[in-house]
Amino acid sequence: MVQDSSPVAHADTRIFYAVHKTFRLGTNRFVDASAKLPPSVLRPVIGSNWSFYRAVLDHHHHTEDEEIYPALMAVRPDLDVLLKTLGEEHLELADAVDTATAAVTAFEQEPDAAHQKAMHEAIVAVRDTFFPHLDVEDAQVVPAIAESMPPREWDRLDKQALKTIPRKHLATAVGALDEVIRSLPDQERPPPPPPPIRLMLALSWRRKWEARMKPLLVETPGADSAGS
Repeated sequence: MVQDSSPVAHADTRIFYAVHKTFRLGTNRFVDASAKLPPSVLRPVIGSNWSFYRAVLDHHHHTEDEEIYPALMAVRPDLDVLLKTLGEEHLELADAVDTATAAVTAFEQEPDAAHQKAMHEAIVAVRDTFFPHLDVEDAQVVPAIAESMPPREWDRLDKQALKTIPRKHLATAVGALDEVIRSLPDQERPPPPPPPIRLMLALSWRRKWEARMKPLLVETPGADSAGS
C-alpha cells in the first residue's frame, strides 16, 4: 500500500501500525455493541460483520506468520524467541475467535439476553487475548522492522499484504483502514494508497464502510475509541 519511492533510512511502518489501530477499533466496537445494543438491532448486523472481522484477522496473522516474521527474523535473529512466542499467540487467539464465532451464531439463532451475554463475554475474551499481543508487537516488532528491515523489502511485503486480501473483503478492509488513517495526526499517516484504491474510496468504498458500521455504533463518549 505504501507508494513512497524516495530513499529512506528506515522502513516505513506507519501502515502496519494503522492496521493494528484498526483492529483495536473494530474489536472495541464489537465489545461495546454486544454489551449495549438491543437484540433487535444487533441480530441483523453482527454475523456478517463478525465474519468479516474474523477473515481479515486471519489474513493479517497468516501474513505475519508466513511473510513478516520470517523476513524480520532473517535480519534480526535475536528476536527468534519473541517471534515464535507471538506466532503461538496467534493460535491461542484463533481459538478465542472460534469460541466467539460460535457464540455469535448461537445469538443469531436465539437472540435472547443469555445468548447475548455469552456472546459479549466471548468477544471480551478475544479482546483480552488480542490487545496484549498487539501491545508487544507495537512496542517491539514494529520498531525492529523500522530499524532493521530493508525499506524495499518492507515495501514489497506491504504491497503483498494488500494484494492478498480476499477480493470479497477488499473494499470493506480498505474502508476500515481509511477511517483510522484519516483520524491520525499528519505525521502518523502513511503515504496514500495506489490511485485505483483512492478512486474507489472516493466513489463508494468510504460511504459503504460508514453505512456498514452505523448500526453497530454505540453512541456514547469514547465507545469507538481505537485505543492506544
